[in-house]
Amino acid sequence: MAALYYYTARSAEGSFVRGSIEAQSDSHALASLRTRAFFVTSLEAAGTARGAAAWSLQVLPVRHEALVAFFRSFATLVTAGVSIRRSLDVTIEESRDGRLAEALRSVLSDIESGLSLSAALERHPREFESLYVAMVRAGESGGVLDEVLERIALVMERDRTLRKRLASSLAYPAVVATSALGLVVFLLSSIVPTFASLYAEMQLTLPPMTAALLSISRATHEPALWITVSLAVAGASLLVLQARRSPYGRELMQRARLRMPIVGPIARKAAQARFARTLGSLLRSGVGLMDALGVTADAIGNAVYAASVDRLSQALREGETLARPLAESGAYESLFVQLVRVGEETGTLDDMLLRLAEYYEVDVEAALATLGAAIEPLLIVLLGGVVGAIVSAIFIPLYTMIGSIR
Repeated sequence: MAALYYYTARSAEGSFVRGSIEAQSDSHALASLRTRAFFVTSLEAAGTARGAAAWSLQVLPVRHEALVAFFRSFATLVTAGVSIRRSLDVTIEESRDGRLAEALRSVLSDIESGLSLSAALERHPREFESLYVAMVRAGESGGVLDEVLERIALVMERDRTLRKRLASSLAYPAVVATSALGLVVFLLSSIVPTFASLYAEMQLTLPPMTAALLSISRATHEPALWITVSLAVAGASLLVLQARRSPYGRELMQRARLRMPIVGPIARKAAQARFARTLGSLLRSGVGLMDALGVTADAIGNAVYAASVDRLSQALREGETLARPLAESGAYESLFVQLVRVGEETGTLDDMLLRLAEYYEVDVEAALATLGAAIEPLLIVLLGGVVGAIVSAIFIPLYTMIGSIR
């Protein structure tokens, strides 16, 4: 039975390479690496402590921006007529992501050993998604690799644009929420105790709101509270992480997100855009419909929609058209279904899917912008209300005391 080994080596050109390989034994792994002109400096089995340490050096994710830059540069060089080997050399020199550069060196070595570009990329699933590998394979078989690489760069750039828009929409609300929480903690831990001492000396009868605020303020000085809160946050985080690792828990969380009143519609549109962009790009690149659906199910990033894609594949095997199971799934809007039906009837399914992707991506961006604009004033009002409530609770006894003196 083949085992997994992690290795570090030097290539024939002297560059540093790190990766993994499956082999029957360590001697077989060494022999296989030597046929690729590697000078092996370390080889560790995955099940050992040293193997775990070697694995930890390879799990750092490649930055999405680095992948976008690689595919854009690589596509430009190949389109200009530069050989694949020379194009990889240039992109490796330009890459500023060490993890990606190591993977590309391994890809270059595999190509020099006789593998195709798609087969070499497929050996690095952590760096290159199955979507891009399938598109490259179709481009190689159809003799249009340069066009496919351009299309991959376009898909990745659109994905990065959506991620940036999401990050920018959530950045300001996150800053305001963090500032509000910090301000409230500061008031409760530093300002309110001063008035608590004053009221205790004056033996005032405190309103329920003020008494509750002083109780909360005293609790913030108790180490047990912070220990309890820290343990609760850590426990909730571990529970969420554990749920995300299991297929059932991940699907349950994603179903809940799709049903949320504000976030749900945006998440559904984003999933439909991802489905249309992925499937349309694969079909445009020459991938067969059934194979394209298999890759789309893995790349869509949502368990609910991935399950619907699996049902689509089953329906197609039974002779159905694509539009009918889409409508029956209930996960896709009627506009989406109708345009897919038109694309099937006119033989322009790939073009129609890419148009749908453009439409839904623009819709998602507009929804995110609207959501960000709506959240900002709500957070400001909430912050003002919380601070106003704290200030009122502090000063109400003073005003009551001054009024009684008069």
